[in-house]
This record gives sequence, structure tokens and C-alpha cells, in this order.
Amino acid sequence: MMKQQSNLLKLTTALTIAAYVITTTYAISSTWGNISNSAQLLHVENVFNASSPGKYVNREIKFPKNGIGNGRIITGIRAFDQVTNGTGGHATIYSGGPGFNNVTIKLQSQYNYGLIFRVEIYGQ
Repeated sequence: MMKQQSNLLKLTTALTIAAYVITTTYAISSTWGNISNSAQLLHVENVFNASSPGKYVNREIKFPKNGIGNGRIITGIRAFDQVTNGTGGHATIYSGGPGFNNVTIKLQSQYNYGLIFRVEIYGQ
């Protein structure tokens, strides 16, 4: 009986790990900082860039836009990869971010693929 329980536990653990790996490789979304219930949505941007054969597709998101001030502090950022078939891109903060009043985010596709992202910036 103990051996069956041990084998069942191993199988359950293996299936849980496999499910986690599968779900995390289909869409690479990122969250930085803390998005509380009192946080306000400061900026939202939907990004679509078609694929470019033989290249990576890069896109830079700046908040606030050049020439526009922002008196609020960023508390959290979400970058949702909308591609769920394993060919999506990834997001990286290059400057600013939570704790600052500005941020520069770079999005990069996988080689030969495009980008479909939704970026949300929250603050107080």
C-alpha cells in the first residue's frame, strides 16, 4: 500500500511539473512591482507587430510619452504576452519602473515571429 501511495505521489508531482512547464512556455507574461486594489491604471498599450522573416521584432514602450509629464509613481507593471502557441516574445524593463514616475520597456519577439502584447502600467 505504501509503495502505491509513493508511486501515486511521484506521478502526481511529475504531472504537476509538466502542466506548469507547458503553461509557462505558451505565453511569457511579466509582472513587476505591486498592483494593489487602490492602484490606478495610468497607461495601457496594445502592441501588434507582424513577423519579420529572418529577424527579431523589437518594440519599445515609453511612459510617459516624450513631452508629457507624469506626477504619479509607478507601483506595478504587467506585460501580457497574447500569443499562446509558444511563439510569443518577452518583455524587459530597461529604465525606470516601479518606484519611479517613468519606465522604458523593451519587447522582443522570438526569431522569425512577431509580437502581440498588452502592457498595463499602474500607479498612485
